Amino acid sequence: VKPLDALLLGDTYAMSLGVKLQSVRRLLIVSSALLAGAVTAFAGPIAFVGIAVPHMAKLTFGAGNHRRLFFATLIYGAAVMLICDMASNVPGTDVVLPINALTSILGAPVVIWLVLRKRNVS
Repeated sequence: VKPLDALLLGDTYAMSLGVKLQSVRRLLIVSSALLAGAVTAFAGPIAFVGIAVPHMAKLTFGAGNHRRLFFATLIYGAAVMLICDMASNVPGTDVVLPINALTSILGAPVVIWLVLRKRNVS
């Protein structure tokens, strides 16, 4: 968590704090790939949750403290999946909607907004 917080301040500042940029970046890429693969293998491909939820938490709590952002993302992800799961079981019927459809309905606008925002900043 500390190297991530140092990287928020910029590469030169992080290097002055003793962060080894190449090894931290390599570790982040490898751990992200392994975690994404493990979660997908375990839970299946639930679209947009992994993209939209961290950005929703980041907008709510800011990006200044990765420790707070980590736990906020966990709570937001659990809440979003719980809401989508409750909505997928249509009340009063035996119909069960695919949860991917509901997460896409929630996540697609967030992803579109992120893309449009990045295009306006650049």
